[in-house]
Amino acid sequence: MTAIPSLPDLVREVLLDGLAEPRDPIRLIGQAEHVAREFTRLGESLVGYFVEQARAEGLSWADIGAPRGLSRQGAQQRYAPLLTHLAVADLVEAGALRQLGEAAVAALHRAEEHAARLGRDAIDSGDLLLGILDDDRSQVAAAIRELGVDPAVLRSELEGSAEGGDRGAAGRAKALPLSADSRRAIDGAVAEARGHLVGPGHLLLGLLRNPGSRAGRVLGAHGVTKSSAMGAILADGGRRAADRA
Repeated sequence: MTAIPSLPDLVREVLLDGLAEPRDPIRLIGQAEHVAREFTRLGESLVGYFVEQARAEGLSWADIGAPRGLSRQGAQQRYAPLLTHLAVADLVEAGALRQLGEAAVAALHRAEEHAARLGRDAIDSGDLLLGILDDDRSQVAAAIRELGVDPAVLRSELEGSAEGGDRGAAGRAKALPLSADSRRAIDGAVAEARGHLVGPGHLLLGLLRNPGSRAGRVLGAHGVTKSSAMGAILADGGRRAADRA
């Protein structure tokens, strides 16, 4: 097992970080707090990774909580917040996204890039919709156009409606977690897929299950609803099947 840094190791790290500046005890405290927060977050991410993996392998919250003397609800309250630290690559590696097809996973990675570019702390529903709409030749883009909406207009509005982002922080590391509304959209997409691999169309339907989310509001403003989107996706799928015949 990789050696965990000792207290003297961390003290040296804090001191060396400010070696070029005059010694300032207050600044050193702040730097030490920053290092401590990073270790706390990393530790929580480690636990969250294996909890996510256990959930992907079919274990329930009750299964996870029982050896620790926790009820189902207690285990969920304790561990669910840790899952919010995991980036898309972490979720893929843990097997949490095994129900998603390649195109859907690619859309998630693009959503992560959009969120990072906009200086966001997490991938929200609007970023996820941007990731889906990036492929202008996809079934989703065709369905959106079928409903009389220009995907480029949606993308422009999503770019302009980003909430909570610090554009000055753009260029930060791209490894970002999914927000709660994005996780709900993915869960909804899995339900829409009904046992099949989730595609971008299912992700769109998952987003439309929550009309109050940022993506849901932008889509709703153009009259795109879950039922209308499903009809357009099915119609496009039928045309593509006929073209291949």
